[in-house]
Parts: sequence; structure tokens; C-alpha cells
Amino acid sequence: MSDGLKRGIDLFNSGRYWDAHEAWEHEWMADRKGLDAGFYKGLIQVAAGCLHYGRRNRRGAVNKWRTGADYLRPYQPSHRGVALGPLVMTMDGFLAEMKARDWPELTMPRINQE
Repeated sequence: MSDGLKRGIDLFNSGRYWDAHEAWEHEWMADRKGLDAGFYKGLIQVAAGCLHYGRRNRRGAVNKWRTGADYLRPYQPSHRGVALGPLVMTMDGFLAEMKARDWPELTMPRINQE
């Protein structure tokens, strides 16, 4: 696992979604057209969705969680030491919860390492 990937996970798990986004974006920039491009884009999008959720921006959260989960699906169940199955399943659950009229009280996920 690269230092940037690990740093992003640590930041994400501590609720610092913007900083995690930035750490992963740095990793993605080095591999924009490589085999891991979708993996990093997925993590970046999920972090952005969590940031939007915290700002009570339903549309932003839903959009980013949907695209993030879709980018991560091909890399399941795990990739580069990151357990993606539980993260994608959580994003799918969040998307279902966000369809409710009232604002759902969600507990943001943690990213697990394998």
C-alpha cells in the first residue's frame, strides 16, 4: 500500500474528507490513465460525497456517492489492501436512505484495510 493511499485512508477515517480527497488525488494524478485510475477516482468521489453530506447537500452527496461506488465496483472485493466490498455496500445503503423525504442521520463509513 502506498504512503498516499494509507494517508488518505487515515484522513478519511478521522473525518477529514477534503484532506483524504487531496491525498488520493495526488496518487490518481500519477496514474490518471493507468489500471488504478478508477480505483482512486472512486475513493475521491466517496470522500467528496461525505463532505457534501456534512454540509447537508443532498444532491452533491448522492451524486458523488453514486459515481464513487460505480468506479469502485470493478475493484471489489478488495484492491491494494483496501476492503472495497463493505464500502460499496455502505454507499448503496446511503443512496437508498437519501431517497427519503426527511434528512437521514447517517454514520459515515470507515475504510478498512486488509
